[in-house]
Amino acid sequence: MYFQQPYSYYEQPMMGEISSQTPYQSSFMPIPPPVMPVSMPNTYIKHEYKGAELIEEAAKRERRMAYYDEKIMGCYDNELDRKRIYQILLNQRRHEKMLGEIYYGMTGRKLSCDIKEPGLPEDLKENLDQRIFQGFESIEIYRKIYFSVIPPEWKMMLFEIIGDEQNDLLKYIYYCSKINAL
Repeated sequence: MYFQQPYSYYEQPMMGEISSQTPYQSSFMPIPPPVMPVSMPNTYIKHEYKGAELIEEAAKRERRMAYYDEKIMGCYDNELDRKRIYQILLNQRRHEKMLGEIYYGMTGRKLSCDIKEPGLPEDLKENLDQRIFQGFESIEIYRKIYFSVIPPEWKMMLFEIIGDEQNDLLKYIYYCSKINAL
């Protein structure tokens, strides 16, 4: 029957208001307070000291790989090959800056990765081999850092570093196979 139908949206009584027209008993439900964000200390990284140490190690590796890139670039006479390797060198420097930003965000301190220039051999093939294996080892460190940081901006930076490093390694593998084919 029509009188037993529930109220329409506009005819419903306000919460807590008692209507004399309804056969149903009205109940009062309290409105919960709005949720306030709670700041949690040190939520940017799960293991602050371990993550900071990994970033320091990764930045040192980036600097070391840049030395290899300079040495390898000096061995090529072809201008196109030199430009490609120079782009890889610029990637290493950019990665070091990105790691510095993450480190500063985690610790509040500026990253310093002072290493002395390693004594590199003159053999191009040996330098390429060392650079390739150092790149693979660095990717493993970047993955550990990726899973230890929380902010999405830092994860995106690390994802970009990993992708760039993989592309750079593919280029060096090409150059290594080119030398082996001669």
